Amino acid sequence: MIPSAWKEFTLFRRAEFLSPRDLCQRALALSALFLLAHLAGWREYTSILNGTIGSVALGWNFSAFLGVIYICLYLGSVLLVPIFLLAAGLLTLWQAAGGRPNWTGAVKTRQIPLPGAS
Repeated sequence: MIPSAWKEFTLFRRAEFLSPRDLCQRALALSALFLLAHLAGWREYTSILNGTIGSVALGWNFSAFLGVIYICLYLGSVLLVPIFLLAAGLLTLWQAAGGRPNWTGAVKTRQIPLPGAS
């Protein structure tokens, strides 16, 4: 049984695909995975880039695997997390301004009359 405090915690509720909440959840998940990999010490396994292995005890293949995972998580946190957060912010502003996609994918926007146009 889930405690009532976790039921109230809405950050991890399922969100609509590519909504601002979904983008923030993806950014948070990617950051958390990178943090776990960094705290686990997988950074030393990135030495496969210069041809050495991070740990002799683990073997070359597993060291290379951990190094590639760490590099992918690092690049994801450096490249994707800011993009996700900027996209979430822009999407939130756009939706607050009145532009909302409908079920057909077309965009509904406000019609602003131009001065002098009849």
